[in-house]
Amino acid sequence: MSLRKALVLLPDDRGTAHALHEVLAFFNSHVDERIDAERVMHATGMPPARVEPILEVLAKTFVIDCDGDPRLKQCVFHPDSVLALEVSRYLRLGDHSSARLQSKVDRFRGRYGCS
Repeated sequence: MSLRKALVLLPDDRGTAHALHEVLAFFNSHVDERIDAERVMHATGMPPARVEPILEVLAKTFVIDCDGDPRLKQCVFHPDSVLALEVSRYLRLGDHSSARLQSKVDRFRGRYGCS
């Protein structure tokens, strides 16, 4: 499976996309470490209702390896070369679009005198 399959299974809304980006960025910076859901929630600052469904889908699609239920067990992100490429592209594209959005917000604020 792949990250593409996980993206299909997750809801297509901004909140989920942001949470997925944060969770993937956390796992990507902790490759081959055993991480539980509590640590992910603490590191990302997101509630269990936001993180747990993402972990379940990532485990179901084999993006992360978990021994059973990801809410109860520790998971590890051990990507092969294709998965590592998919995750890095996803993270890079997300960073680019948020930077572009922020520049548009700054331009709007400058144009209309909002602070």
